[in-house]
Amino acid sequence: MPQEDYSKALNAILAMTYQQRLSLLSVLAESLQEKEPAPASVTVSSGEELRQKLDEGLSDIEAGRVIPAAAVNQRLREKYGI
Repeated sequence: MPQEDYSKALNAILAMTYQQRLSLLSVLAESLQEKEPAPASVTVSSGEELRQKLDEGLSDIEAGRVIPAAAVNQRLREKYGI
Protein backbone atom coordinates (compact mmCIF):
# COMPACT_ATOMS: atom_id res chain seq x y z
CA MET A 1 0.00 0.00 0.00
CA PRO A 2 1.46 3.36 -0.94
CA GLN A 3 2.32 5.57 2.02
CA GLU A 4 -0.31 8.13 0.99
CA ASP A 5 -3.05 5.48 0.98
CA TYR A 6 -1.83 4.15 4.31
CA SER A 7 -1.93 7.65 5.81
CA LYS A 8 -5.47 8.20 4.51
CA ALA A 9 -6.61 4.87 5.93
CA LEU A 10 -4.99 5.59 9.27
CA ASN A 11 -6.61 9.03 9.45
CA ALA A 12 -9.99 7.52 8.59
CA ILE A 13 -9.58 4.92 11.33
CA LEU A 14 -8.55 7.52 13.89
CA ALA A 15 -11.61 9.61 12.97
CA MET A 16 -13.92 6.69 13.84
CA THR A 17 -15.73 6.48 17.12
CA TYR A 18 -14.36 4.22 19.80
CA GLN A 19 -17.10 1.66 19.08
CA GLN A 20 -16.34 1.70 15.34
CA ARG A 21 -12.64 1.16 15.99
CA LEU A 22 -13.44 -1.66 18.38
CA SER A 23 -15.61 -3.29 15.72
CA LEU A 24 -12.85 -2.88 13.16
CA LEU A 25 -10.36 -4.43 15.56
CA SER A 26 -12.67 -7.42 15.96
CA VAL A 27 -12.99 -7.81 12.18
CA LEU A 28 -9.23 -7.61 11.72
CA ALA A 29 -8.53 -10.07 14.53
CA GLU A 30 -11.01 -12.54 13.05
CA SER A 31 -9.56 -12.14 9.57
CA LEU A 32 -6.14 -13.08 10.89
CA GLN A 33 -7.54 -16.36 12.16
CA GLU A 34 -8.64 -17.30 8.65
CA LYS A 35 -5.24 -16.95 7.04
CA GLU A 36 -2.06 -18.87 7.36
CA PRO A 37 -0.02 -17.19 10.04
CA ALA A 38 3.27 -15.57 9.27
CA PRO A 39 6.30 -17.76 9.82
CA ALA A 40 7.02 -18.26 13.50
CA SER A 41 10.31 -16.54 12.98
CA VAL A 42 12.57 -15.30 10.28
CA THR A 43 16.19 -15.71 11.09
CA VAL A 44 19.04 -13.95 9.41
CA SER A 45 22.70 -14.12 10.14
CA SER A 46 23.74 -10.71 8.86
CA GLY A 47 22.51 -7.25 8.06
CA GLU A 48 22.98 -8.05 4.39
CA GLU A 49 20.73 -11.11 4.65
CA LEU A 50 18.09 -9.00 6.40
CA ARG A 51 18.23 -6.40 3.62
CA GLN A 52 17.89 -9.21 1.06
CA LYS A 53 14.76 -10.54 2.79
CA LEU A 54 13.29 -7.05 2.95
CA ASP A 55 14.08 -6.49 -0.73
CA GLU A 56 12.33 -9.77 -1.60
CA GLY A 57 9.22 -8.61 0.23
CA LEU A 58 9.26 -5.23 -1.47
CA SER A 59 9.76 -6.92 -4.83
CA ASP A 60 6.67 -9.03 -4.20
CA ILE A 61 4.70 -5.86 -3.54
CA GLU A 62 6.10 -4.11 -6.62
CA ALA A 63 5.34 -7.17 -8.76
CA GLY A 64 1.74 -7.11 -7.61
CA ARG A 65 1.89 -10.26 -5.51
CA VAL A 66 -0.55 -8.72 -3.05
CA ILE A 67 -4.27 -8.67 -2.40
CA PRO A 68 -5.65 -5.43 -3.84
CA ALA A 69 -7.34 -3.09 -1.37
CA ALA A 70 -10.54 -3.23 -3.43
CA ALA A 71 -10.68 -7.02 -2.97
CA VAL A 72 -10.11 -6.68 0.77
CA ASN A 73 -12.81 -4.02 1.00
CA GLN A 74 -15.21 -6.22 -0.99
CA ARG A 75 -14.57 -9.16 1.36
CA LEU A 76 -15.22 -6.95 4.38
CA ARG A 77 -18.45 -5.62 2.84
CA GLU A 78 -19.65 -9.12 2.00
CA LYS A 79 -18.76 -10.67 5.31
CA TYR A 80 -19.41 -7.84 7.77
CA GLY A 81 -21.39 -5.23 5.93
CA ILE A 82 -18.63 -2.67 6.39
